[in-house]
Amino acid sequence: MHSLCILSDLILFTANHTAGLPLLIIPIQNKPDWRRPPLVCFALVLINLLVFVLYQSGDEARWQAAEEFYFASELPALEEARFYEYVDAEQPEWRTLAQGAGEEFIYEQLLWSREFHRWLVVQLEEEGQSQWLQQRQQFAERRDSLSSFAYGLTPANPTLKGLFGHMFLHGGWDHLLGNMIFLMLFGLSVELALGAAWFVGLYLLGGLAAAALHMGVEAGSLMPVIGASGAVSAVMGMFVAVYGIRRLRFFYTLGFAFGEFTAPALLVLPLWLGKEVFGYFFGSDNIAYWAHFGGLVAGFACTWLLIRLRPSREIQVEEDLPPTPEQLALARIESLQNSGKLLEASQAAAAARRQHPESLPLIYKGIELTVLAPESEAHHRAWLALFALAKQPGQDFAPVARGVEDYLQKAKVPRALNAGVCLVIAQRAAAEKRWELVETLLLRLQQKEHRHPLMARLANGLVDHYRRCGDEARARRALEFARSLQPAAV
Repeated sequence: MHSLCILSDLILFTANHTAGLPLLIIPIQNKPDWRRPPLVCFALVLINLLVFVLYQSGDEARWQAAEEFYFASELPALEEARFYEYVDAEQPEWRTLAQGAGEEFIYEQLLWSREFHRWLVVQLEEEGQSQWLQQRQQFAERRDSLSSFAYGLTPANPTLKGLFGHMFLHGGWDHLLGNMIFLMLFGLSVELALGAAWFVGLYLLGGLAAAALHMGVEAGSLMPVIGASGAVSAVMGMFVAVYGIRRLRFFYTLGFAFGEFTAPALLVLPLWLGKEVFGYFFGSDNIAYWAHFGGLVAGFACTWLLIRLRPSREIQVEEDLPPTPEQLALARIESLQNSGKLLEASQAAAAARRQHPESLPLIYKGIELTVLAPESEAHHRAWLALFALAKQPGQDFAPVARGVEDYLQKAKVPRALNAGVCLVIAQRAAAEKRWELVETLLLRLQQKEHRHPLMARLANGLVDHYRRCGDEARARRALEFARSLQPAAV
């Protein structure tokens, strides 16, 4: 008896992006913006997984029912001789295969070949073999209930459900996971760039374009094609159109060789297209290379046109540009640190901070390198570099606020928070509506018995804040503090 495993050998599916020419090129530096999660991309992956697990998992039972019906009927005895007639009339090249492989090859074709089925049905109708024809049709109905026949795309007989359904069917776990990995690799950034609606629309349009080219090349074929590879190839074309001439870092494999290279995204499109053409002429027969080709071209062309008619959202692209002086300095510091030269690393960090005073990575590195000596002058100066950012209006204040809290908790004598620094940070904290931090800094200034006109204004701001919050107790304390800062009457 034959099993469903024959399906993976006989049904054409677009499973393998690395088939034919052993070339793989993928981007390795793109990071999506998780503040705007690409929900459509995740949804497509989930739909494909659910279809495979919940629907296609029933193919084994559906095929077993069809196979049992076939061998329980009179069809095997009736059709073997007719198969040889079909071979002589339509497929003479199969004669050698039939003689060499024997019964296994013959029954694979009797069960699976839709060309043989169509030829036989015509013969039986002409001969008036109604009972035989009825049994053959009943078997075909059972066989065609398999997912690949029911919703696969058949070039000779395309249907609406096949045009869309084939994009969500797969021939096995390797086929499914391969397509979904490629969809995630390229789709996350593309969806964030174009928006969810355009992304899903171009995904489906690219899949239809891929199917159209495949049908054009394989016109007349009754072998169904399944797989999301055409649509995923469209996403790859969309990726190239979105990133254009921006330089990205790619990983490649070519045979046993592998490595990285930097190039404009646009450069990889002809490489991908050339790989599919090579695969069509020299690769495996069970890969829909022209579907890949059509998807790539359609995805690129439609997205290129869309971007020119409707500018895409701002895209956060990490171009592989030469390292900045700041990056070079950080790399040198980390090299010294990894070599155990902590003193040299600390000195290099201090020098780099003087050159790049607004660089958070260098500031944090300086704090990290001096943390083992928390009372050292170098450690307090590293924190002071962070607090100095409060004077920069364009700088994010959150790292400064967190830094003040950490510093006060960890430092026995927080020398970096002198009166002048406390006033600068408190003024910025008030502008940022961080009133608890304002109160903390004013209390520190009060402990130091420091007086400054700005302190009274900040204290009055605290009073207004706590009254708006309904906290009268803290408002009264702040008011008393503000009054204590007023000049004494004479």
